[in-house]
Amino acid sequence: MTTETEPFKILTRTRSPFNDIFVIERENLREMWFQGKGKFYLQTRIDLDRPSDMALVYTRLLLAPLLWNPNPSRILMIGLGGGVLPRFLNEVYPELAIDVVEVDAYVTELARRYFNFKEGPCLRVFEDDGRAFVKQCGHKYDMVFLDAFKGGSVPYHLKTFEFYREIAQSLSEEGVLVTNLYGKSNTLKPRDRKTLDEVFQRVDFFEDAERVATVCVAVLNDAGVPLEILQKCSSDLPEKIQRNLSWLENVDMIESGNLVEPSGSVFKDDFEASQFFKAVKRNNRDNPFFNHPYPIRNSS
Repeated sequence: MTTETEPFKILTRTRSPFNDIFVIERENLREMWFQGKGKFYLQTRIDLDRPSDMALVYTRLLLAPLLWNPNPSRILMIGLGGGVLPRFLNEVYPELAIDVVEVDAYVTELARRYFNFKEGPCLRVFEDDGRAFVKQCGHKYDMVFLDAFKGGSVPYHLKTFEFYREIAQSLSEEGVLVTNLYGKSNTLKPRDRKTLDEVFQRVDFFEDAERVATVCVAVLNDAGVPLEILQKCSSDLPEKIQRNLSWLENVDMIESGNLVEPSGSVFKDDFEASQFFKAVKRNNRDNPFFNHPYPIRNSS
């Protein structure tokens, strides 16, 4: 989980029907980890001295869709973790309606207890599978954030063409999907790119210099927005967003072209529509390595 030179204290370990969850503390950092097949996968980190800042690079990269829409009115987040991103956005945009879907009630409870996460009039958590929620929610969202992990895998039904098409139908006319693709150890990103290209007009990838994190932004209807307009959107963002989202770093990523080229086959549902809820239960509860997997190799 960490090195021998970095001693840590386990604050709690919780085994839910979906995850084996650890919350640890080392020096001024508090973290949530999921264990899968004997390996540990970092989900959330906060700096106890600056709990409102984004301590992990992938959470900062997840702010990238704000370059396309700096003033969203309603967003959906699939996957809560420690709740750092929705809490951050709720502080910056107090009038923004934020719906969070988290299948694991234990994760939600630990986010409240250890990571300063609180619901409010504009920030709500729904205990449900993300895809099941999208099918029946009835709202139109300006942005959908997809960040749902189970141990060392993503439930397969949250990675397919059919699901991305359902997300597209839940987006407003100029809506944006942003999805966490983990980092350099995820070898399935070319297939993600090919699948996303089937649904969205524009797909951009964002990575940090060490390639620890990879985030994809997929735009539903792209009018060929020039960099100058995106730069203006960046300058209009709240100061706290600008501190965490470097315009120069992100424009370099856009100008450098596609970090991930499409290849391989499109991810498709491996079940009939009538078997949807059975497949969801299987993918969320069973070991995904023995079903149709979307595995992530651990690089932490």
